Parts: sequence; C-alpha cells; structure tokens
Amino acid sequence: MSGPEIYSDNAAAMTASIGHATETWPGITRISRPNGTRIILRREVDLDVAQLLDAEPADRRLTIEDSTSSLTGEAGDGVRVLQMPVMVRAAGTIAPNSPPAITVTQAADPAALAEAERIIVAGFPVVPNPRSPLLPQSVLQQPQWKVWLAHRDGVAAAAGYTYDDGTAAGVYLLATLPEHRSAGLGRAMMTTAIAAHPNRHIALVATTAGEPLYLSLGFVKVSTATWYIRAIVD
Repeated sequence: MSGPEIYSDNAAAMTASIGHATETWPGITRISRPNGTRIILRREVDLDVAQLLDAEPADRRLTIEDSTSSLTGEAGDGVRVLQMPVMVRAAGTIAPNSPPAITVTQAADPAALAEAERIIVAGFPVVPNPRSPLLPQSVLQQPQWKVWLAHRDGVAAAAGYTYDDGTAAGVYLLATLPEHRSAGLGRAMMTTAIAAHPNRHIALVATTAGEPLYLSLGFVKVSTATWYIRAIVD
C-alpha cells in the first residue's frame, strides 16, 4: 500500500462510519450524510472531475477528495479547488509533549464532544448543521474514534480527532482557537494522539500552518491532494 492510500483508505472508513457509503466507481467511495455528500478517491483513476460533479445533485453540498490529484479536467464555476500535502508518519512511539498549563484528554461524554465540535467549527470553515453534527454522539461508542480536547489554564482551547482503521490512525480537523495559538497546543495534541496509536502509521492532510509541526514530528509528504468543494446551488 502506498502512502496516499494509507490516508485515503482511512478517510473513507472514517466517513463511512458516520454515513451511508457506496462504491460508485472502482476505488471511489461515496458517503452521503444529511449535510452533504463526500466522494473519496482511494486510488488513482482515469476520470474527468466533471464526470463526478455532474453525477451529483446540484442542491447538495459536495466535496470530492482526490489524494493523488489524478482527476483531469476543469471543475468549472462554483467549485472551490484546494491543494494540500498528504503526510504520513511511520508507526512508532513518541512521548506526549505538553507544557504544564496544557492538558489533553479524550472526550468521553456528549458535553465534551459538543465542546470539541464548537472549537473545530470555530477553527475551520465547517458549516454547523443541527440535523447532522460534525461529531455525532455515536462516535462515543465506536472504539476506532478518539476525539481529543485540550485545555489551557483550564479553558477549552483546541480539539481534533483520530480514527483507527486497523492499519493507520488518521488525524482530522486539528484546530486551536485564535486566542490560544502559538502556545504549544498543536504539539501537545499531536504527540498525545500519536502516543495513543504506537503501532499504527499516522496519516493526515496538512494545512500550510500545520506542515512545519508535522515535519518536526517525523511526518513525510507522500502526495498532493486536490479537494473540490461545491456549495449548495440555489
């Protein structure tokens, strides 16, 4: 299994665990949730992005995630295109690294889960949907999921989550509130998450701000992912 596939297989399994998944084309997983549809390419494909876009209703939010940037063609108007590095860290132990003022815990109840979602929504362009929360309470009963919540001086300041598919643990939506940035929360969260999965590869898609931290923790870039995001068309 190549590096990009470690990430894309994990992302497909994670999203499918909280949505309805189907295999639309070989190597492509389509997951439907009340707040939209996500299509994840788990392998390189010989397709034009317009084929995937045109096959989906225009009245639903759509995200297409291509971890190897193998889709060809132009996305067209109304589609936001992002490119970000896919990074993987080989399995291995690490010591959690938290300053004295920071504590990182796993969300264990609905209140902590809601706090984590609040921070993630504030830190990323995620649109909250009361009919379909980003972190449904069902994840508390799924051992593959770990939702992490960090406090700084007793105040909830950062959050994110990991999903263990048996081969890798994917790290998703690691966010720190603006007023708590540059205080060591990202490193504390990442080292705690890695330490919780010593026998797994760790995979993620990096933001520009997060990439230096991940490089310092032993991650390597394995591909460039292209995301196509189409909002609801009125």
